Parts: sequence; structure tokens; C-alpha cells
Amino acid sequence: MTVNYDKENRKLQKLRVEIERLGADKFKIEQERDRLNSILAGMLHETRRLNLEINSFSEELSKCLASGDMVGVRENAESIMFASGLISSRLTFSDFELNPVSLARQGKIRAGIYKKFDKSRRLLAKSWRSKGISVRLEGLSYAEIDAVPAFELVPFVLLDNAIKYSPDNQDVKVLFEDRPNIDCHTRVTISSVGPMVSPEEIEKLTERGYRGGFAHGSRIAGEGLGLYLAEILSATANAKLKIFSSAENLYSFNGIPYSAFWVELDFFKK
Repeated sequence: MTVNYDKENRKLQKLRVEIERLGADKFKIEQERDRLNSILAGMLHETRRLNLEINSFSEELSKCLASGDMVGVRENAESIMFASGLISSRLTFSDFELNPVSLARQGKIRAGIYKKFDKSRRLLAKSWRSKGISVRLEGLSYAEIDAVPAFELVPFVLLDNAIKYSPDNQDVKVLFEDRPNIDCHTRVTISSVGPMVSPEEIEKLTERGYRGGFAHGSRIAGEGLGLYLAEILSATANAKLKIFSSAENLYSFNGIPYSAFWVELDFFKK
């Protein structure tokens, strides 16, 4: 029996090509699975945390009702509403990650920049007070922006990051400047102390899931989502995020060098 080796070799080559294609498809499927799992994990992490905040404010609200403290009732009720809105915004952002065009479909609303940061500051009060941290808003801005509802996550994650990575008994300062230059109508600068970040790492901090080496080594819990989320949502309000870390080591704590860290959020004129 005569064997047609050319024909068999062609069959073998075809099988090899098919195996390579299937391997590539498998890799893509695994990548997509990991991406979806990461989106789900991030969403669950944030919504659980915000739900705990709502429970905490609800307990305080009950105490204020029992004691007749109507100012406390109003403040806690407002915090509950704001935290609930943040959950909705976080779900909206997850929807955007699954379907990028969904964010563009959101209608924009008029919002005060200062008020958004003030609300987030109050919502995070338990976090910064428990660490002996002072969160100060300096400079009064009356500027308003047109932003999608999910934009309210930006002040929250920027302040949350500053508080989370700051050592105890430090200051977090939020400075508001109207018309700092000809192109920018408002600048918000969030200054704090945090694990030192190298110039090479700065550029990667807005990548999904990325954390600086010293931040990771500090064993402070984090998903590497805050600045990624903030950069995307800032763009919807015609704003740009800039991140800075000083090269000067202020001190070391648990073997981790700490330095000045600040984020500038520039809102540009249309």
C-alpha cells in the first residue's frame, strides 16, 4: 500500500493550526473570565462596604430619633441617601466596564464640586476619625459642572484612598481653586502622606488593579480600582486627573517609606 506522505503532512499541519487556534481561543476565554470575575469582585467589595456604612448610619439615626436630636436625624438620613446613591453609581460603573457605551447614555446633571467633596468627607467621617486623621476642605468654590450621576464616586474614592493610605494622626487636605489658569476653571488638590511611589509607578496607578510596590508591601487592603475609576469618570465631566508623589522620604513605618502624595483634579472650560 502506497502512503501519500504529502497528503498526510498537510492533514497534520492542518491539525496543528487548529490546535493553535483552539489554544488561542481558550486563552481569550480565560482572560475574559478573569476580567468578569475581577469586575464582580470589585463591585461586591464596594457595595458590601457601602451597605455597612448604611447600617452604621441607620443605627445612629435610631439613636438620634430616640434622643430627639433632630439635627443628627437629618445628617444621618442625608448620609444614608448619599451612600445609597453611591451604590447605584458603583453598579453603573460596573455596567460601563461590561459595556463601555453605557456611560455615554447617562444624562448629565448640574452639580457643585465643593458639595460633592463635602458629602464624601462626611460619609467617610468614621474612617478618618478612627485613625485620628483630620480631613480639611480649604478654599471655597462655587463652581458647578455637568456630570453623569456616577461622577460622585470620584470625590469618594479620592478621599477614601487618601485616608486609607495615610498613617494615623495625619492630615488630608482638599484645596479648591477657581480659575488657577486660563484653561482650567477649577482645580481640586487632595494632599496626604502615603507609601512612596516611584516615577515609573505613577503612570501605572490609573491602570485597573495596579498598586505601587510600597502600597502593596504596606499590607493595607486595596483592589487597585480607585484611581482607575476616578480617571474614567473624571473624563465624563471634562476633567483630568494628575498624580504626584514626592521623592523625599518623610519617614518609614513598618519598613515602608512614606512621602507626600497628592492628586490634582482639573476641570476644564468647555
